[in-house]
Amino acid sequence: MARTRAQEHADESKPIYAPKEPKPRGRSAATAEDQRKTTRRKDRKRNVEDVENAKDEQAPVSKKSKTADSTSPEDTKPNPSAVDMSKLDTILSSYGVHPLQDTSLPRRNEPTPETVLALLYLAMLSSARISHELAYKSLQCLIEAGYQDIETLKRSTWQERTEVLTKGGYTRYREKTATALGEMADFIEKEYGALYLNDGSPTQNLPLTPFTSTDNDLNNLLKKADSSPIKVRKLLQGIKGIGKVGTDIFFDVAQGIWPPLAPFVDPRSMETAKHCGLGSDVEALWDAVGKNPVEMCKLSSALTMVRLEKKEKEFR
Repeated sequence: MARTRAQEHADESKPIYAPKEPKPRGRSAATAEDQRKTTRRKDRKRNVEDVENAKDEQAPVSKKSKTADSTSPEDTKPNPSAVDMSKLDTILSSYGVHPLQDTSLPRRNEPTPETVLALLYLAMLSSARISHELAYKSLQCLIEAGYQDIETLKRSTWQERTEVLTKGGYTRYREKTATALGEMADFIEKEYGALYLNDGSPTQNLPLTPFTSTDNDLNNLLKKADSSPIKVRKLLQGIKGIGKVGTDIFFDVAQGIWPPLAPFVDPRSMETAKHCGLGSDVEALWDAVGKNPVEMCKLSSALTMVRLEKKEKEFR
């Protein structure tokens, strides 16, 4: 039967539907979903890269170069460890003397038992609430009386020690300090009365260094501490009359003959160094003096004198 034009037109206007593909199921469905997620992630990453590349192409050449060569803020900050060598030399030349410079003690640059004990006296006397002048004068009187020799100190009476301290102007603490000196002699004899090598055997007639010592000698304290500053600090504070401040002072003045204590600057003198424009880095100061324990000792003493005499403004 012939079809009319109307029927043919109607047939052409009908939508044609393609057969639907069956949906994947089970493991196949999961695999297909993973592939779609991976494709979407790649598309997003590609879009981000395209945007970044477009920004780089539009940026001025100078800006791109600056970005490539830029440094962190820490690299552009001034170095706080820098030491003004001119100021350092001036402070050392004006105030840097050996802590026992004005005493009659011989061999004060060597770790003799007398030198170490005298430095311990200086630390003990200076740690009290008394002027530096009176503390130092009292030290001179103790040395004149021969108390840097442990045997002489042991033979002295409490009354004799009190009179020596009175002569030095140490009147406020003379009784207490006279007692502490007597107890110090007994303590040194008990704790450091004999010299032993690292293997525990006694020895005699060894050359005098910070690592060898004699009987009743505080050099044995350094040996007992294995030259560890932390252990030295703990052992020092076991001596009556030596507290934290006294220990700090001892580290300041003894590092020249006990090199393991270096470098050290007590906290108050470190503040003085900062105010004088020398920075606040002990290691930088150590480098500046050539890592020389004697010079570090003189620097610590110099900073103490600058602080006590209120001379910081001269170096600002």
